[in-house]
Amino acid sequence: MNNPIYAYYQKIKDGQIVVGEWIHAIFKILVKGIEDGTYTFNAKKATRAIRFIEGFCHHCKGRTDLIRLELWQKAIVSAMFGIVDNDDVRVFREVVIVVSRKQGKSIFAAAVACYMAYLDGEYGAEVFCLAPKLDQAGIVYDNIHQTILQEPELSQLAKKRRSDIYISESNTIIKPIDAAENL
Repeated sequence: MNNPIYAYYQKIKDGQIVVGEWIHAIFKILVKGIEDGTYTFNAKKATRAIRFIEGFCHHCKGRTDLIRLELWQKAIVSAMFGIVDNDDVRVFREVVIVVSRKQGKSIFAAAVACYMAYLDGEYGAEVFCLAPKLDQAGIVYDNIHQTILQEPELSQLAKKRRSDIYISESNTIIKPIDAAENL
């Protein structure tokens, strides 16, 4: 797989993709860090996350086909899961993504959360859908639940409980919470 971080940054530099100065700066830092050895890029881990999302995660509003990530989404997933430290553990543990309306934020967040719950490899993981209000957090949580229901391999491992989704094999929970009550 070609490195989506490089591909995205090259399109930004060439003017094929227009982004704000912060996005340009972040991807410039990532590319420079990979090239100078500040960051280690594990293509296998990045590819695994992308393939999971595109192979197991479904749209759940208006259609039910598998998600096909756009280049910017592949670049973000690659940065989250492909950039690792010397022990091959991902460097970026918290990621903030700001995206405008109607760009697929909820389903993208749900797909990333599913990957983290099923394949990121952390036993006892707690995956939270956090938003200012519980009903907003519930949108991503519902997308996760619908994705799980549409994919038999995922649904047989998960149990929907009153306030969360539990995956016993990895002792993982997925839960919506509102920021106002939990900060």
